Amino acid sequence: MSTVPAPVTTPLFSVRDLKVHFPIHRSGGRVVRAIDGVDMDWSRGETLGIVGESGCGKSTLGRTLLGLQAPTSGEILVDGKPLAGADLRALRRRVQMIFQDPYQSLNPRQTVGALVMEPLAIHDIARGEERVARGVATLESAGLAPAARYWDRYPHELSGGQRQRVVIAAAMALEPEALICDEPVSALDVSVRAQVLHVLIGLKRDHHLGLIFITHDLGLAWALCDRIAVMYLGRIVESGPAEQVIGDPRHPYTQSLLSVVPSPYPRAQRRQILAGELPDAANIPTGCRFHPRCPKVFDRCPTDDPRVLIPSGPEGHGTACWLVEKSGG
Repeated sequence: MSTVPAPVTTPLFSVRDLKVHFPIHRSGGRVVRAIDGVDMDWSRGETLGIVGESGCGKSTLGRTLLGLQAPTSGEILVDGKPLAGADLRALRRRVQMIFQDPYQSLNPRQTVGALVMEPLAIHDIARGEERVARGVATLESAGLAPAARYWDRYPHELSGGQRQRVVIAAAMALEPEALICDEPVSALDVSVRAQVLHVLIGLKRDHHLGLIFITHDLGLAWALCDRIAVMYLGRIVESGPAEQVIGDPRHPYTQSLLSVVPSPYPRAQRRQILAGELPDAANIPTGCRFHPRCPKVFDRCPTDDPRVLIPSGPEGHGTACWLVEKSGG
Protein backbone atom coordinates (compact mmCIF):
# COMPACT_ATOMS: atom_id res chain seq x y z
CA MET A 1 0.00 0.00 0.00
CA SER A 2 1.57 3.28 -1.11
CA THR A 3 1.60 6.31 1.13
CA VAL A 4 1.22 9.89 0.03
CA PRO A 5 4.09 12.05 1.29
CA ALA A 6 3.16 14.97 3.51
CA PRO A 7 3.19 18.27 1.65
CA VAL A 8 6.29 20.40 2.11
CA THR A 9 5.37 23.81 3.47
CA THR A 10 7.62 26.67 2.49
CA PRO A 11 8.44 28.88 5.51
CA LEU A 12 7.15 32.43 5.42
CA PHE A 13 10.74 33.61 6.01
CA SER A 14 14.00 31.71 5.60
CA VAL A 15 17.28 33.34 6.62
CA ARG A 16 20.67 31.98 5.62
CA ASP A 17 24.04 33.28 6.86
CA LEU A 18 22.61 36.77 7.35
CA LYS A 19 25.08 39.50 8.26
CA VAL A 20 24.43 43.15 9.06
CA HIS A 21 27.57 45.18 9.71
CA PHE A 22 27.75 48.89 10.44
CA PRO A 23 30.99 50.74 9.58
CA ILE A 24 32.59 52.82 12.32
CA HIS A 25 33.68 56.12 10.83
CA ARG A 26 37.33 57.09 11.24
CA SER A 27 38.21 53.67 12.64
CA GLY A 28 40.36 52.24 9.89
CA GLY A 29 37.72 49.94 8.47
CA ARG A 30 36.35 48.48 11.70
CA VAL A 31 32.67 47.49 11.73
CA VAL A 32 30.00 46.72 14.31
CA ARG A 33 28.81 43.18 13.57
CA ALA A 34 25.21 43.55 14.73
CA ILE A 35 24.12 40.39 12.91
CA ASP A 36 26.97 38.00 12.19
CA GLY A 37 25.74 34.82 10.55
CA VAL A 38 22.12 34.05 11.42
CA ASP A 39 20.20 31.06 10.06
CA MET A 40 16.50 30.65 10.89
CA ASP A 41 13.08 29.78 9.53
CA TRP A 42 9.74 31.33 10.50
CA SER A 43 6.64 29.38 9.49
CA ARG A 44 3.14 30.70 8.90
CA GLY A 45 1.04 30.89 12.03
CA GLU A 46 4.07 30.23 14.25
CA THR A 47 5.00 32.33 17.26
CA LEU A 48 8.79 32.57 17.31
CA GLY A 49 10.50 34.15 20.30
CA ILE A 50 13.86 35.86 19.78
CA VAL A 51 15.50 36.45 23.15
CA GLY A 52 18.79 37.80 24.48
CA GLU A 53 20.46 40.72 26.20
CA SER A 54 20.22 44.28 24.94
CA GLY A 55 22.71 44.76 22.10
CA CYS A 56 22.65 41.15 20.89
CA GLY A 57 21.07 42.06 17.53
CA LYS A 58 17.41 41.11 18.11
CA SER A 59 15.89 44.39 16.90
CA THR A 60 18.27 44.65 13.94
CA LEU A 61 17.17 41.18 12.86
CA GLY A 62 13.50 42.16 12.99
CA ARG A 63 14.07 45.34 10.99
CA THR A 64 16.16 43.52 8.40
CA LEU A 65 13.44 40.94 7.78
CA LEU A 66 11.12 43.75 6.62
CA GLY A 67 13.74 45.54 4.54
CA LEU A 68 13.98 48.45 6.99
CA GLN A 69 17.69 47.68 7.28
CA ALA A 70 19.80 46.49 4.37
CA PRO A 71 21.81 43.30 4.96
CA THR A 72 25.54 43.28 4.40
CA SER A 73 25.47 39.72 3.07
CA GLY A 74 23.48 36.52 3.27
CA GLU A 75 20.03 35.67 2.04
CA ILE A 76 16.46 36.32 3.16
CA LEU A 77 13.73 34.36 1.38
CA VAL A 78 10.03 35.24 1.62
CA ASP A 79 7.81 32.38 0.45
CA GLY A 80 10.97 30.86 -1.01
CA LYS A 81 11.79 33.95 -3.08
CA PRO A 82 14.63 36.44 -2.41
CA LEU A 83 13.70 39.52 -0.41
CA ALA A 84 16.21 41.46 -2.50
CA GLY A 85 14.24 42.98 -5.35
CA ALA A 86 10.87 42.04 -3.82
CA ASP A 87 7.94 44.45 -3.59
CA LEU A 88 8.53 45.80 -0.07
CA ARG A 89 5.25 47.70 -0.10
CA ALA A 90 3.35 44.46 -0.63
CA LEU A 91 5.47 42.66 1.97
CA ARG A 92 4.78 45.31 4.60
CA ARG A 93 1.08 44.93 4.02
CA ARG A 94 1.43 41.21 4.75
CA VAL A 95 3.86 41.58 7.68
CA GLN A 96 3.59 44.54 10.05
CA MET A 97 6.01 45.62 12.79
CA ILE A 98 5.15 46.84 16.28
CA PHE A 99 7.91 48.79 17.99
CA GLN A 100 8.84 49.13 21.64
CA ASP A 101 7.80 52.73 22.32
CA PRO A 102 4.23 53.44 21.22
CA TYR A 103 4.61 57.20 21.66
CA GLN A 104 7.47 57.28 19.15
CA SER A 105 5.38 55.19 16.73
CA LEU A 106 2.44 57.64 16.63
CA ASN A 107 2.24 61.03 14.97
CA PRO A 108 1.31 63.39 17.84
CA ARG A 109 -0.58 65.66 15.42
CA GLN A 110 -3.00 62.97 14.28
CA THR A 111 -6.09 61.75 16.07
CA VAL A 112 -6.56 58.08 16.89
CA GLY A 113 -9.05 57.72 14.05
CA ALA A 114 -6.64 59.24 11.55
CA LEU A 115 -3.80 57.04 12.80
CA VAL A 116 -5.81 53.84 12.41
CA MET A 117 -7.05 54.78 8.94
CA GLU A 118 -3.69 56.02 7.65
CA PRO A 119 -2.42 52.55 6.62
CA LEU A 120 -5.66 52.02 4.71
CA ALA A 121 -5.13 55.30 2.87
CA ILE A 122 -1.50 54.49 2.09
CA HIS A 123 -2.47 51.15 0.56
CA ASP A 124 -5.68 52.55 -0.97
CA ILE A 125 -7.92 50.11 0.89
CA ALA A 126 -11.61 51.01 1.23
CA ARG A 127 -12.93 54.57 1.06
CA GLY A 128 -15.29 56.91 2.84
CA GLU A 129 -17.64 55.29 5.32
CA GLU A 130 -16.26 51.83 4.58
CA ARG A 131 -12.76 52.98 5.61
CA VAL A 132 -14.14 54.54 8.80
CA ALA A 133 -16.07 51.36 9.61
CA ARG A 134 -12.96 49.28 9.12
CA GLY A 135 -10.98 51.63 11.36
CA VAL A 136 -13.64 51.41 14.08
CA ALA A 137 -13.70 47.60 13.91
CA THR A 138 -9.94 47.22 14.13
CA LEU A 139 -9.71 49.70 17.00
CA GLU A 140 -12.29 47.77 19.00
CA SER A 141 -10.60 44.45 18.19
CA ALA A 142 -7.47 45.88 19.84
CA GLY A 143 -9.40 46.49 23.06
CA LEU A 144 -10.35 50.16 22.67
CA ALA A 145 -14.13 49.93 22.80
CA PRO A 146 -16.29 51.73 22.17
CA ALA A 147 -14.12 53.28 19.46
CA ALA A 148 -16.08 56.55 19.63
CA ARG A 149 -14.53 57.21 23.05
CA TYR A 150 -11.03 57.33 21.55
CA TRP A 151 -11.57 58.29 17.90
CA ASP A 152 -10.96 62.05 18.22
CA ARG A 153 -8.28 61.89 20.92
CA TYR A 154 -4.58 62.58 20.36
CA PRO A 155 -1.74 60.30 21.52
CA HIS A 156 -0.80 62.56 24.45
CA GLU A 157 -4.32 62.07 25.82
CA LEU A 158 -3.86 58.31 26.08
CA SER A 159 -2.05 56.05 28.52
CA GLY A 160 0.93 53.99 27.39
CA GLY A 161 -1.17 50.85 27.12
CA GLN A 162 -3.83 52.64 25.08
CA ARG A 163 -1.18 54.04 22.72
CA GLN A 164 0.24 50.58 22.12
CA ARG A 165 -3.26 49.29 21.37
CA VAL A 166 -3.64 52.07 18.77
CA VAL A 167 -0.34 50.90 17.22
CA ILE A 168 -1.63 47.33 17.16
CA ALA A 169 -4.95 48.46 15.66
CA ALA A 170 -3.20 50.41 12.90
CA ALA A 171 -1.12 47.32 12.06
CA MET A 172 -4.15 45.05 12.06
CA ALA A 173 -6.16 47.40 9.82
CA LEU A 174 -4.25 45.93 6.86
CA GLU A 175 -5.25 42.40 7.86
CA PRO A 176 -1.64 41.14 7.84
CA GLU A 177 -0.73 37.48 8.09
CA ALA A 178 2.09 38.13 10.57
CA LEU A 179 3.43 40.66 13.08
CA ILE A 180 6.99 41.33 14.20
CA CYS A 181 6.72 42.61 17.77
CA ASP A 182 9.87 44.32 19.06
CA GLU A 183 9.66 44.41 22.87
CA PRO A 184 6.00 45.48 22.59
CA VAL A 185 5.33 45.66 26.35
CA SER A 186 8.72 46.53 27.87
CA ALA A 187 7.95 50.29 27.87
CA LEU A 188 4.61 49.76 29.64
CA ASP A 189 3.70 49.64 33.32
CA VAL A 190 3.55 46.13 34.72
CA SER A 191 -0.15 46.56 35.42
CA VAL A 192 -1.02 46.96 31.72
CA ARG A 193 1.47 44.54 30.13
CA ALA A 194 -0.83 41.55 30.60
CA GLN A 195 -3.71 43.44 28.99
CA VAL A 196 -1.71 44.25 25.85
CA LEU A 197 -0.35 40.70 25.65
CA HIS A 198 -3.92 39.41 25.98
CA VAL A 199 -4.87 41.55 22.96
CA LEU A 200 -1.99 40.13 20.89
CA ILE A 201 -2.83 36.55 21.86
CA GLY A 202 -6.49 37.09 20.98
CA LEU A 203 -5.63 38.58 17.60
CA LYS A 204 -3.25 35.71 16.86
CA ARG A 205 -5.98 33.20 17.65
CA ASP A 206 -8.78 34.98 15.79
CA HIS A 207 -6.76 35.83 12.67
CA HIS A 208 -4.31 32.88 12.63
CA LEU A 209 -1.40 35.31 12.82
CA GLY A 210 2.25 34.42 12.81
CA LEU A 211 4.27 36.34 15.40
CA ILE A 212 7.90 37.09 15.99
CA PHE A 213 8.16 38.15 19.60
CA ILE A 214 11.43 39.96 20.34
CA THR A 215 12.11 40.14 24.08
CA HIS A 216 14.76 39.90 26.77
CA ASP A 217 12.28 38.05 29.02
CA LEU A 218 12.68 34.28 28.69
CA GLY A 219 9.71 33.64 30.96
CA LEU A 220 7.48 35.69 28.67
CA ALA A 221 8.81 33.89 25.60
CA TRP A 222 8.09 30.53 27.25
CA ALA A 223 4.49 31.52 27.93
CA LEU A 224 3.78 32.88 24.44
CA CYS A 225 5.98 31.16 21.89
CA ASP A 226 6.00 27.90 19.96
CA ARG A 227 9.75 28.10 19.33
CA ILE A 228 12.54 30.15 20.88
CA ALA A 229 15.81 31.36 19.33
CA VAL A 230 18.39 32.64 21.83
CA MET A 231 20.74 35.30 20.44
CA TYR A 232 24.17 36.30 21.70
CA LEU A 233 26.41 38.87 20.07
CA GLY A 234 24.84 38.72 16.60
CA ARG A 235 24.21 34.98 16.39
CA ILE A 236 21.59 32.44 17.38
CA VAL A 237 23.29 30.17 19.93
CA GLU A 238 20.33 27.93 20.79
CA SER A 239 17.03 27.26 19.04
CA GLY A 240 14.18 24.82 19.33
CA PRO A 241 10.67 24.22 20.65
CA ALA A 242 9.95 26.49 23.62
CA GLU A 243 9.48 23.57 26.01
CA GLN A 244 12.82 22.07 24.98
CA VAL A 245 14.82 25.29 25.18
CA ILE A 246 13.34 26.30 28.53
CA GLY A 247 12.96 22.83 30.05
CA ASP A 248 16.32 21.46 28.91
CA PRO A 249 18.62 24.35 27.96
CA ARG A 250 21.93 23.18 26.52
CA HIS A 251 23.88 26.40 25.95
CA PRO A 252 25.55 27.89 29.06
CA TYR A 253 24.24 31.32 28.03
CA THR A 254 20.63 30.09 27.98
CA GLN A 255 21.21 28.35 31.30
CA SER A 256 22.52 31.59 32.79
CA LEU A 257 19.55 33.61 31.53
CA LEU A 258 17.12 31.09 32.98
CA SER A 259 18.90 30.91 36.32
CA VAL A 260 18.02 34.54 37.09
CA VAL A 261 14.33 34.27 36.13
CA PRO A 262 12.35 34.76 39.38
CA SER A 263 11.23 31.48 40.90
CA PRO A 264 8.49 30.71 43.44
CA TYR A 265 11.12 28.61 45.22
CA PRO A 266 14.10 30.99 45.47
CA ARG A 267 16.04 28.87 47.98
CA ALA A 268 16.05 25.97 45.53
CA GLN A 269 17.16 28.21 42.68
CA ARG A 270 20.84 28.08 41.75
CA ARG A 271 21.79 31.36 40.13
CA GLN A 272 24.51 31.45 37.48
CA ILE A 273 25.57 35.07 37.25
CA LEU A 274 27.52 35.93 34.11
CA ALA A 275 30.89 37.60 34.53
CA GLY A 276 31.51 40.91 32.80
CA GLU A 277 29.46 42.75 30.20
CA LEU A 278 28.39 41.83 26.68
CA PRO A 279 31.55 42.29 24.55
CA ASP A 280 31.82 45.04 21.96
CA ALA A 281 30.23 43.93 18.67
CA ALA A 282 33.11 45.67 16.89
CA ASN A 283 35.62 43.47 18.69
CA ILE A 284 34.08 39.99 18.90
CA PRO A 285 36.23 37.41 20.74
CA THR A 286 37.92 34.62 18.80
CA GLY A 287 36.58 31.10 18.98
CA CYS A 288 33.22 30.82 20.70
CA ARG A 289 32.09 34.40 21.23
CA PHE A 290 30.64 33.50 24.63
CA HIS A 291 33.81 31.92 26.03
CA PRO A 292 35.11 35.01 28.00
CA ARG A 293 31.94 34.90 30.14
CA CYS A 294 31.19 31.18 30.08
CA PRO A 295 31.30 29.31 33.41
CA LYS A 296 31.92 26.02 31.54
CA VAL A 297 34.70 27.12 29.18
CA PHE A 298 37.32 24.50 28.21
CA ASP A 299 40.40 24.39 26.00
CA ARG A 300 38.62 24.29 22.63
CA CYS A 301 36.38 27.30 23.23
CA PRO A 302 38.86 30.21 22.79
CA THR A 303 40.07 28.94 19.40
CA ASP A 304 37.24 27.13 17.58
CA ASP A 305 34.08 28.96 16.56
CA PRO A 306 30.88 26.83 16.64
CA ARG A 307 29.35 28.41 13.56
CA VAL A 308 26.33 26.12 13.23
CA LEU A 309 23.78 24.70 15.62
CA ILE A 310 24.66 21.18 16.71
CA PRO A 311 21.63 18.87 17.15
CA SER A 312 21.07 18.65 20.90
CA GLY A 313 17.62 17.17 21.35
CA PRO A 314 14.40 16.16 19.62
CA GLU A 315 12.27 18.25 17.28
CA GLY A 316 14.93 20.54 15.89
CA HIS A 317 16.59 21.58 19.14
CA GLY A 318 20.08 22.85 18.24
CA THR A 319 22.92 24.49 20.18
CA ALA A 320 26.08 26.30 19.08
CA CYS A 321 28.30 24.91 21.84
CA TRP A 322 31.20 22.45 21.84
CA LEU A 323 29.94 20.97 25.12
CA VAL A 324 27.01 19.48 23.19
CA GLU A 325 29.34 17.79 20.72
CA LYS A 326 31.58 16.67 23.57
CA SER A 327 28.64 15.01 25.35
CA GLY A 328 27.29 13.50 22.13
CA GLY A 329 24.20 15.70 22.09
